Amino acid sequence: MIPRNSKAASYALLVALVFGAAASSHAADFSYASLDTVLTRHVRDGGVDYGALARDPGPLRRFVAASAQANPAGWSRQERIAFWVNVYNARVLDGVIRRPGLKCVLDVGKVLGVPTLGFFRERGRSAGRDLSLNDIEHGILRAEFHEPRIHFVLNCASASCPALPARALTAATLDSTLDAAARVFLLDRSKNQIAPGPLLKLSSIFKWYRSDFEAAAGSLPAFILRYWNGAGVVRADAPIQFLRYDWSLNGHW
Repeated sequence: MIPRNSKAASYALLVALVFGAAASSHAADFSYASLDTVLTRHVRDGGVDYGALARDPGPLRRFVAASAQANPAGWSRQERIAFWVNVYNARVLDGVIRRPGLKCVLDVGKVLGVPTLGFFRERGRSAGRDLSLNDIEHGILRAEFHEPRIHFVLNCASASCPALPARALTAATLDSTLDAAARVFLLDRSKNQIAPGPLLKLSSIFKWYRSDFEAAAGSLPAFILRYWNGAGVVRADAPIQFLRYDWSLNGHW
């Protein structure tokens, strides 16, 4: 028989666990502080010091563990977009540091020297579900939200990817963050070359997800026009050339 005080303590613990679990279902109760710590400590100008991160994995692992237990189903649209983008980027960082010395994410699962997308198919726990990075990007972010600007804040640990955000995304500043990321990405001449003249030289991201951008603006040039604030005029009928994507690691060990 359990003493009365032990029963009381057990009941109190159960109540705390139940209410704690319920609280985690509210966006306001979910913290991005540990992810912010990772980004401020180990990311500079979008590049990652993976060696330092691998030696200091605690904050990243805490965020990944917390996001595995989160329940964003009832959150607002902006809260859910911010959550899933942050989870994706954190899972990518974690996937890299679990493979010390990795030079390219396409090397994961390489068969007879042929690159694969195995890195993005590896499953892990996020929001109580077993999900791959592909599931998060295509099955959740693209399928549910139809927000093309996410492509400028998702980072696949490669040189041609958009830079990692300097801080975790939040619902309060999501629109301004996505707008700024789109403009910064377009102005980066290592990823896009938009110069006076008829030809647009664009990142392969615009080729792979062309339907996302066209659904939002009608055409790729029209989408570019929304966020282009550099020199020159983008013609609505501009021909397009897609640049080679550099999959080498976006940082160092």
